[in-house]
Amino acid sequence: MFSMVNLTKPQRLLVDFLEERGERNDPPPTYREICAHLRYRSPKAAADLVAALEKKGLVTREKRRARGIRLVQKRAGVPVLGRIAAGPPGEALEEFDECLALDPAFCGIRDRSKAFALRVKGDSMVGRQIFDGDIVLLEHAVIPRNGDVVAALIDNESTIKTFVRKSGKAWLHAENPRYPDLIPALDMQVQGVGRAVIRMLSK
Repeated sequence: MFSMVNLTKPQRLLVDFLEERGERNDPPPTYREICAHLRYRSPKAAADLVAALEKKGLVTREKRRARGIRLVQKRAGVPVLGRIAAGPPGEALEEFDECLALDPAFCGIRDRSKAFALRVKGDSMVGRQIFDGDIVLLEHAVIPRNGDVVAALIDNESTIKTFVRKSGKAWLHAENPRYPDLIPALDMQVQGVGRAVIRMLSK
C-alpha cells in the first residue's frame, strides 16, 4: 500500500486510471489510451509519466508488450485536499499533503476515485456535529439530496453547509443560528456530498 501525497497531479490521475481499469477487469492501457484519457498529444509524455511511476516503484512495464503497464500496489487511504470554510464562504481550497488511512467503501463510497476529504474551518455546522478541525469525507460526482451535508462552490467561494432544495430552488443552510442561509446570486456547484466525519482527538 502506498500514499498518494508524494505524487504529482498527473501521476495521481494515472494511478486513478490504472485502478479504475483494474476494478473493471479491463486490460492495462496502451500509451495511446493514456494519452486519450489524460488529453496528452504525445505518447512520449505518457511514457515519461509511466517511467516516473516506475521509478517510484508503483508500476512495472513488460517490454515488447503493448499492454504491459501494471500497477504494483493499490493506493492507501483518501487524500485530504485542503481546508473548507464552515462559516462565511472562503477562498479556493488550499492544497496540502495529507492522506487518511481508511477504505472509503466502509463509508458507502464504492468508487474510490470519487472519495476525497476536507478539513473544516469554522463553526457554522455545529448543529450537525461538525466542528472546527474535523475532517469530512466526501463523495464527488453524485447528486445531493435535500438535507445532505455538501461541500459547495457558491458564487466562486467554497463552503460546507446543508443542501436544501424547495420549490425547484436550491440553497445552503447553516446549522448554527449565528450564520445566515446562503442563496446563490449567480451560481452554485456541489463539489461533494458528505459521507462521514472524522474527529482527531487532541493528545
